Amino acid sequence: MADRTKVLILSGFLGSGKTTVLMQLIARLRDVNGPDFKIAIIENEIGSASVDSSIIEDAGFSVTEMLSGCVCCTLIGQLVPALQKLDEELEPQLIILEATGVATPGTMRDNIEKYGNFTVRVATLVDASRWERIKVPLQMLLTGQLEPADVICVNKVDLIDEAQLASIESSVREMNASAPIVRVSAASPIAAENIDAILGV
Repeated sequence: MADRTKVLILSGFLGSGKTTVLMQLIARLRDVNGPDFKIAIIENEIGSASVDSSIIEDAGFSVTEMLSGCVCCTLIGQLVPALQKLDEELEPQLIILEATGVATPGTMRDNIEKYGNFTVRVATLVDASRWERIKVPLQMLLTGQLEPADVICVNKVDLIDEAQLASIESSVREMNASAPIVRVSAASPIAAENIDAILGV
């Protein structure tokens, strides 16, 4: 039996910085593994167009857009076939699924593992700069994104101080007590050990 292709679900509320982290992540993977390391990317957006996909395509990466709905609900019937098509045609070492900001990654993982021959890991981003403003009104959504996470990325850590960061991490722990927490920021490259934590290697 062939090895199961790895799928990384990159989850997080709107504006949490998923695309920025994604670009750093794949750049690091290429640096470590060489230019022949194949990464397939699925962009899931709500609406009729995606700005992020043009940024990713300009960097030379393959993008399949799944539009007009949330991949965890209305598009779930298309998700696994899209993954299988990418897997068969590109034979990537890794598929990264950047989920829409309102997706629940646990549902996505369950369906991908149930209906496709994939190993799935969930990385959920937290926007440190807005956490205190959104944690109460969006508690159900944030809990749904954080509970199934295998790793939690607290992003935009350059915009807050250490005391605020400690408070955020304590609050996050109430929604997921066990996943490792890594600190990331667009202001500096993601550290190699944090890349490994995100990928689970």
